[in-house]
Amino acid sequence: MTVVRRIVGEPLVHFLLAGGVIFASYALINQSPVAQDKRSIEVGQGQFSQLFETFSRTWQRPPTRSELQGLVDGYVKEEVFYREGQDMGLDLDDTIFRRRMQQKLEFLLEPSAEEMTPTDGELEAYFHEHAGRYEQPTKLAFQQIFFRSSRPGDEGELAAKALLGRLSAGSVDIDAETLGDASMLPSGIGLTDGKDVEAVFGREFLVGAQSGTVGKWSGPFRSSYGAHLVFLNQSVAAGGTTLAVALDKVRLDWESDRRREITDKRYAEMRAKYDVKVLWPAEQASSLVSSSGVE
Repeated sequence: MTVVRRIVGEPLVHFLLAGGVIFASYALINQSPVAQDKRSIEVGQGQFSQLFETFSRTWQRPPTRSELQGLVDGYVKEEVFYREGQDMGLDLDDTIFRRRMQQKLEFLLEPSAEEMTPTDGELEAYFHEHAGRYEQPTKLAFQQIFFRSSRPGDEGELAAKALLGRLSAGSVDIDAETLGDASMLPSGIGLTDGKDVEAVFGREFLVGAQSGTVGKWSGPFRSSYGAHLVFLNQSVAAGGTTLAVALDKVRLDWESDRRREITDKRYAEMRAKYDVKVLWPAEQASSLVSSSGVE
């Protein structure tokens, strides 16, 4: 009994018994399937169907027996290379492989059609929540007469002011294409968003043109090209819109936000499985602290 007690009292025996209990418990709890035999490659019905359908969609006809055999051979070759590459560790730290795997997982994280179908009232609620996105911009329709001018008060701008006086007095037949200086700029612009007008003529020109009176000439307003007289044909002020008018854009925006929300949530669930530690190099860590003000 003394020997038995001595053996039972040994810490090493306790360690071995505890390890055995843990190992046995894990074997009972872990019900995962047996790992696949890496030396066995099975081409089953699933692979045949995928190869058959891919070929048929590409060539608009089913493969012949010899073509199907070639597809199977190609699949086996790809699988052999893939497994050999894994055994050699070629998939480790391979940027192309990692990005391809990321792309495949992102594809699997894509929401289903049901998840991308808005419920009753959801688009309307989204529209009101983001009403600022759908405000109609300022729009202008105008004619313009161009004068070469490099600075305010020069000969070109003085000529523009003189012509404005004659136009206002009604002493000139209005033909914007023949008055002023020749240029590649269009003499007439149909109803156009203010941002597009600004992109061509500049901010100063847009502000000036918006300040004009519909049905009258005004100016001269400067652009990056020179000076312009502007006849405002139509002006539509910026303002809100309705869901019916903006429905297509609202739906696209809702789908974009919804897709990002779902994929971000699924990624967060995957990331939560990992304990992420970022070991910054000392010099970078110090620069982060100094820039953020956190000690």
